[in-house]
Amino acid sequence: MSILDEMKVRRLYCDGGMGSLLQAAGLAAGELPERWNISHPEVITDVHRKYLAAGADIMTTNTFGANRLKYDKDGELKAIVEAAIANARKAVEEAGRGYVALDLGPTGKLLKPLGTLDFEDAVSIFARTIKAGAAAGADLILIETMSDTYELKAAMLAAKENSDLPVMATVIFGENGKMLTGATPEAVTALLEGLGADAFGMNC
Repeated sequence: MSILDEMKVRRLYCDGGMGSLLQAAGLAAGELPERWNISHPEVITDVHRKYLAAGADIMTTNTFGANRLKYDKDGELKAIVEAAIANARKAVEEAGRGYVALDLGPTGKLLKPLGTLDFEDAVSIFARTIKAGAAAGADLILIETMSDTYELKAAMLAAKENSDLPVMATVIFGENGKMLTGATPEAVTALLEGLGADAFGMNC
């Protein structure tokens, strides 16, 4: 059964944080956690195992910050994404259930006119990670912790244009009930519905 079909008949649960658990396992300050997919694969797989044992259904890969702005060496980004998918898939196969979600966080740069990143470049950045994740066997794409609707749109377009996987998205709101760039929950809902998100919500 596909995840979209299963969502129609029961509630599915996402896993929780990754970074704090890796810090507890020895991730040093300033160390890029996505490299642990290759250097400490068993640690990553064990995190997924524990979330599955706790009842979670959707395993988000350790790729929150995996983009070509941070991993610009030839082949490194692809290798990290492939390892992340493999680590999550191993835990899912052992458990005999669950889905692997390619996790996409913000690029770390603001888009123009507030920042320096062109919209088209943002789409390209997300697209490279998405292509690698889709080819490696992700079940879905999770765009998460977005604070800018323009960057959210770039990620959604990249997902829709470069894969046929289901796409889920989450955003963050401040105490004023708005995203960093001013969007309300109603505006974000309209945007994501228009872009074809299969599920959306908020986190943090």
